Amino acid sequence: MKPKPFAMWIVICLCLLLNWKSETEAKNIFELQTDNFTCTSEDVNSRILKEFRCGISKSAKRRTWHMEFMLKEPIGEHEFFMKIVLPRRSPLTEFVLINMTTDGCHLLANRNQVPLMRLGRSVMERFSNFPKQCPFKPDVLYYIRGFRLDLNLLPAVDMETPVHISLSYQSKQHGLRWISGYLVARVQRISDKKRPK
Repeated sequence: MKPKPFAMWIVICLCLLLNWKSETEAKNIFELQTDNFTCTSEDVNSRILKEFRCGISKSAKRRTWHMEFMLKEPIGEHEFFMKIVLPRRSPLTEFVLINMTTDGCHLLANRNQVPLMRLGRSVMERFSNFPKQCPFKPDVLYYIRGFRLDLNLLPAVDMETPVHISLSYQSKQHGLRWISGYLVARVQRISDKKRPK
């Protein structure tokens, strides 16, 4: 007796559903832990920046990072640089996940971006008051506060690894990087105590 097409489709759908469920469960056992976040600026004469600070929270269990800045003048056209590296013992074998420079105004508006950058911009909206279009205005305290990356939003992660992230904003008008940041983090398995039931 041959199986009916409808029954075959039910079996295929169940297999796909079970496979999807196991993949999503696998993602839930990892989290991104921030170890350090430092920032610098090439604006040593304070032509652009009025205030600038960054760091990580004091809580060792649920560390988050923050960055705040206030500008003296509006910043319109600018470039945003990001590099994400999964370091290895030898620098020659480091895995570079992203190494790109993009139009900062397009990034703020979340258009014409690679999918991972669009996703990152969407996530950032929950933690920052960055504008959705250029320019960055003067005398406004812009911030990213309490940032934690939910790995469930990303493609499946199935390994523990260190992660180094470099980022910077460069003014086209002044030709200097007015903000640079360097984040040291790690993807690690969530302990059984912290794992959602």
